[in-house]
Parts: sequence; C-alpha cells; structure tokens
Amino acid sequence: MTGPDAAADGAEKEPQRRAEVAHILGVRVGHGANCSSIGSVIDTLFATATVGAAIFAAVVASLASEEVTAVAPPGKNTDHDAEPAPEKTP
Repeated sequence: MTGPDAAADGAEKEPQRRAEVAHILGVRVGHGANCSSIGSVIDTLFATATVGAAIFAAVVASLASEEVTAVAPPGKNTDHDAEPAPEKTP
C-alpha cells in the first residue's frame, strides 16, 4: 500500500476494528466525559491558574500607590505672586 495510508516503516497497518458491545463497560456523557484522569487534572490546574492570576492582579492593583496632587478648587487663585483676577462688572 502506498500514499497516506501506508505506515512509516513500509509495513501495512492493521485494519481498524469496531468495539464490540460486550467489551464496553460504560459511556459517560458531559464535559470531558471519556477523558483520562490526567485530562481532569490538567483542567483543574488551568482553572486554578486562571483564578490565581485574577486574584494576584486584584491584590497588585490594590497595593499600587499613586502620587497625590492637591489642586485648588476652580476660581480660587493660590499663586500669591500672580495678578488678581479682574472683577466682573454688571
């Protein structure tokens, strides 16, 4: 046999067999139902890493410091060397 169906070492592949009903003990349904337990461990590690990263980001954001700048309210001149604002005339 040649082409994509041929084995890499030149030997022919064994034909695939269908599973016999007598050999099937059970079929599970749902997310990752028929995966091995290592798949569940990997899913758990991924979820834990995601939650841990979110918590870490929240803690870092809450600990960040920012320089505080005091600003005078609008309309008040705090610069003593500046000229006073012109008076409003009716």
